Amino acid sequence: MISVLVTGSRGKSTVVRMVHRAMVGCGVKAYGRITGVIPRTLTPSGEVPIVRYSGAHVEEMRWWIGSVHSEAEGIVMENSAVSPELQPIAARWLRPSVSVITNVRPDHQDMWGDGEDNAAMALCPGIPDGGVVVVGSEVADSPLAMELLFERGCDVKVAPKPTGEVSYRSYNESLALTTCVALGMDREKSLQAISGMEPDIADFSLLRTDGGELAFAFSANDLVTTEELFRSLGWEQGRVTVLFNHRRDRPERFRVFRPWLDRPGWADRIVIGDRPLFTGKSRYVNVENHESLRELVDSAGLVFGCGNVVYGAPLDLKLFGGW
Repeated sequence: MISVLVTGSRGKSTVVRMVHRAMVGCGVKAYGRITGVIPRTLTPSGEVPIVRYSGAHVEEMRWWIGSVHSEAEGIVMENSAVSPELQPIAARWLRPSVSVITNVRPDHQDMWGDGEDNAAMALCPGIPDGGVVVVGSEVADSPLAMELLFERGCDVKVAPKPTGEVSYRSYNESLALTTCVALGMDREKSLQAISGMEPDIADFSLLRTDGGELAFAFSANDLVTTEELFRSLGWEQGRVTVLFNHRRDRPERFRVFRPWLDRPGWADRIVIGDRPLFTGKSRYVNVENHESLRELVDSAGLVFGCGNVVYGAPLDLKLFGGW
């Protein structure tokens, strides 16, 4: 059986979905697991939600591996461990044929510390010693990440940087295709399956209401990605209300985002979700449901949403707002 373990700061769920789709497209009876916005098992015929009766836990990975159907010929799974000391356990449980590091962008600063080097030091121990690992061009450009992988004796395969206009979709497609080739799968069949995969529910998109537009960038958990998504819109900052969806269990994320929210030039700065102790230059608005959020967008005009997707009104708006 072939198996793939995907780690990184961003894009794990997307790469898992792409590799799984390619496996199925190549005739492999494949199963996958994503955590992301809605935890799901990917089967050869569709996606099944994972019902949790309590919060997420790393043990879910071991439970899921043990629950995979006996017919499985391929498995692809996210490494959902966060703390650095728990990173290696997913590889011990799965024993991956190929591992993937999507990127080493700063995230979970309360556990990893700030900056790409600290992210690399947290994530690289999750790669098995001597294993085959596929990395994107961002990881290849990180001297520390590459040094850590070579110290582990890894066979590093760098996914080609996409030609033309680079997007998160094209970057992740390159990672997924390189992974499939490393597994010995048919390149053309894999590429066809990957390129035909539909967007996921939390992917970046532009939602139009009666009176405004909401750039749905809530799933971009790190500031670098968030800034890049904002620039991709070509919006004039002075016309834009920036909206941060806050979670009380992610206070470090708001700390990291706050200087960007506080910078001059926004039409307005709004925090929704859990009320933080200190909002900086932003103002807090109690948005009770997705209809309230729609009304806020109608009144504001151009709204750039960021912060946290798995919480409250933004995801409800995407799921139940009739898009």
